[in-house]
This record gives sequence, C-alpha cells and structure tokens, in this order.
Amino acid sequence: MRYCYIASNGSQSPTLRVSPGDLLVLKLKNDLSLPAAPVMAHAHSSSDDCGSGVMSPASTNLHFHGLAVPPVCHQDETVRTLIQPSDSAFEYRLRIPAGTPPGLYWYHPHPHGFSEEQVLGGASGALIVEGIERANRAAAGLPERVFIIRDEKLQNPRPANAAPDPNQPGKDLSINFIPVPYPTYPLAIIPMKPSQREFWRVLNASADTYLDLKLLFNGKPQFLGVIALDGAPIGYSDGAPRDHILWESHLALPPAGRAEFIVNGPPSGVDARLITQAVETGPVYDADSLRPPNSATAAPAASATGANTSDDDNTPARPLARVEVFPDAVEPAPLPSVSLPLGSSEMPPLMSVQPVRERKFYFSEKLQNPADPNSATTFYITEEGKTPEAYDPSSIAPNITVHQGEVEDWLIENRSQETHAFHIHQTHFIVLQRHGVPVDEPYLRDTINVPYWDGFAPQYPSIKLRLDFRDPAIVGTFPYHCHILQHEDGGMMGTIEVLRAVQASRTRRFAPAANPASGKLSP
Repeated sequence: MRYCYIASNGSQSPTLRVSPGDLLVLKLKNDLSLPAAPVMAHAHSSSDDCGSGVMSPASTNLHFHGLAVPPVCHQDETVRTLIQPSDSAFEYRLRIPAGTPPGLYWYHPHPHGFSEEQVLGGASGALIVEGIERANRAAAGLPERVFIIRDEKLQNPRPANAAPDPNQPGKDLSINFIPVPYPTYPLAIIPMKPSQREFWRVLNASADTYLDLKLLFNGKPQFLGVIALDGAPIGYSDGAPRDHILWESHLALPPAGRAEFIVNGPPSGVDARLITQAVETGPVYDADSLRPPNSATAAPAASATGANTSDDDNTPARPLARVEVFPDAVEPAPLPSVSLPLGSSEMPPLMSVQPVRERKFYFSEKLQNPADPNSATTFYITEEGKTPEAYDPSSIAPNITVHQGEVEDWLIENRSQETHAFHIHQTHFIVLQRHGVPVDEPYLRDTINVPYWDGFAPQYPSIKLRLDFRDPAIVGTFPYHCHILQHEDGGMMGTIEVLRAVQASRTRRFAPAANPASGKLSP
C-alpha cells in the first residue's frame, strides 16, 4: 500500500521551502479509501473540525516535525486533529517563527495507531527553513542535494517457515523514492563532477529503521563536514553565525533524525558509495534458542506486528547509492541565498539556564501474551513513580504539566531490550549526559537514540536532556514519544501540557505582628 502526497502540479511529496517569518498555508485533502475498521476511541468528539471523534486507518493529519509553532487547531496539533476522507480540504496556516533555526525539517502524518502504516507507505516530505548559509558561511554557494531515505515493507520477505536470515533487513529502504530492495540492492545513482564540493541534506524519514551513514571511496570512509543536526546549525543559540563544522566519518541517524553536511566528492576513477552500516537494535540472539547467549531468560518482546524482533528490527549493512563521476554531470542548483537576517532570541542560551525541576522517564515493554513470544507487544514511556500505561487517545488529561517560561531536565532510561528514539514536539533540547557521563554537545536536537538494555548490566542505558518550555508560542498540549512509529502506535507516547506562565499575584501580603495590648496576633 502506498500513501502519497500529491501536489496540485502533480509533484509527489514536494520539498517545502520557507523563510523565517513566512506564513505557510497548506490545504490537505484526504483521498484515502480504506476500510473504516478497526476504529479507536478518541478523546474529543467536539463540533469543531479538529476533533472528529473517529480514529481509523482512513484518518490522517499532518505534523510539522521540529518547528516550534503553536500546538493548536490548523497549525501543528496532532492529539485531536483528524482529517477524514469525507471532510473537505483541511487548511493548515502556520507562521514560521522569526527565530527558527535555518535547516532541514519535515512533515508526516501522525494519527495515533496508524502513523507507522502511512509513513511506511511513503507519506513524508522535507521542509527547509532557508538561511543556513548565514549561520555557517562554509555552505554558501555550494550545490545542494536533498536526500530523503524512507523504509517500507520488504518486497522479498522470507517464507513463513524459513530459518532466520541475519542478512535480511526488517525493512527495505529507498532514497528519494528510488527503491534499494533486499537482496540484490540495485543502487540509486548520484551523478557528480570530479572532486566537486557539495552540500547534502539527509532526512531519515523511516518509520522504524535506524541509519548509520558512510560515504566510501574505494571502500574507505570519508570525513563529512556536519554543520547542522535536526534542523539546527551546530552552535546555533542566539542567531549569530558560528561557522562550526563537525568532521565525522559516519552519521548515526535514528528515525526522524536529520543531518546537513559538506561533501568533498570523489575524483574520476574512484568507486564511491553511500551506505548504511549495520545498527544493533537489540541483544544478539542464539539462532536455536532465540535467547541471549548464556541466559535462561526468555527472548525480548516481539514487535507489535507479531513478528519476532530479531527479524522485524534487523538492520544489516547495505548500500544505498553509487556516486558516478562525469566531467559533464549536471550540477544541482546552488544553495539559495536569502536576504533576511538570522532570527535572534532575547532568551539566554538553553545550556546556561538552571532547570526548575528534574524528572525521570523510562521506556519499557510487555508481551500481551507472556506465554507466546510472538504475540504483540504493548510499549510504554512512563514517568518514574507512576504506573506504566499505554497511551490512551480517549484520555483528555495530559501525562505531565509545566508552565511556559520553565526549563526542565529529563533523565530517560531504557529498561527494554531494544533501542528507542525519544522525540518531543514543538521544542528542541540539549543532551547533557549519556549513561551518567557529562557530554559536550552544545547543539539543539529534537530526536535522540536511547540504546537498549542488554538484560545483565546493573545500570540501565540513559540520556539526560535539558528541555526548553520558554517559548510562549508552544502553550498547549502536545506529545512526546518514541519515534520508532511501531512503538509509538503500540502505546509508547505521552502528552505534556504547557500552561501559561504563572502571573505574579497582586494580593497584598502582611506579616502577622503581636498586639501588645491584647497579646494576640493582628494583621
């Protein structure tokens, strides 16, 4: 099944290009014709056009991933907004905030319970906020390429009774809709001039698949000059150019992750390939017992689809594209230059702000039928001290509340035996610690991997994040969840409500004083 965004000019999943301050008006007509069952209860059955009360495989909506726009109807609200095939075209109107970091964002559907199916079917596209060459002048004037890597169900799955194949991936991949299916992996072609320097933007629009990208010249990894991650230039905090470059030999991108980097292309005669390395998303299994080696415990939970996780989540190394060098290769258009200055913020950098509180959350899983290792799994993200509960779209109450203007530190543990990718809507965060060890990563992210627990270590893998709720535009309710959409659809999601800032009380206060005449207290 393919889920296609088709623009009025016939283009598929167009890359939307905007500048800070622009008003983006997008009309979405739902032309899905799928069976209505199963239907999930929904929290809001109101009379407005953002809460239909029905959530089915034919329902859809849009999330503008990474943008700090209001979580309200007709902007970036995904908890209650549902667009049905019977509805007229739904209009999104959102102002790109003036202080938005320039970089790569994206759009995709977010109907709880059916997000994975629609994203696996291809429903996703890039959204670029212009001006990155003003944040990092090294990118100015370079030829620009946008690569969107998507996953999809296997074209060539193994027979139901066949033995597990460690070389078979859980999902096939495509690059800009050019499929690179298992097992032959026919490669997409990237034509370049010899030794051309270019600016590449890569979006991992996969529903479930991790990437670990390398550019190989004759089998040797090349350094890539990273200037932005998750839509935010490295070092970007106050709108001033930083010109920071991280030279990396590989780029690990969880589902929803983005990287923007400078590439020095190959000279003539070099075998150049873009590949993804193998990514270990859980403990290695013994092929006979399907248990961790030297363990008597049961294998980790099966996936929500019922397939064993050792197959469904497998991500072996595989090629994606080959760079072919031609002297007369047509260059892509250079990175456009915008005349608008970079947006600036009057707020101090996030790293310098003391949090008002700390919270601990943890990822966990539970087989729906513990006696059947291939039964479906329920997934949880839980605040410490509360009972694990799968996300309930019929519930109105948010899982947590904060006030606008506050900054919080969140420690997130992974108590399950598969990786998870933490994401929160409407805001970015900074990584402070990995596994209890402070790290120097002074750049904004919106999606971050939390490694799996091996089942033996006395300490769970964890990350510590500083989250920013100071922006008055993000007052409202929005989700945080694992961005492996199979897990999110399976319950690994919660909601946070950002309340308006606490207003200073105007009530006059008096200290009690002793009345010498009566010996009693008086105001």
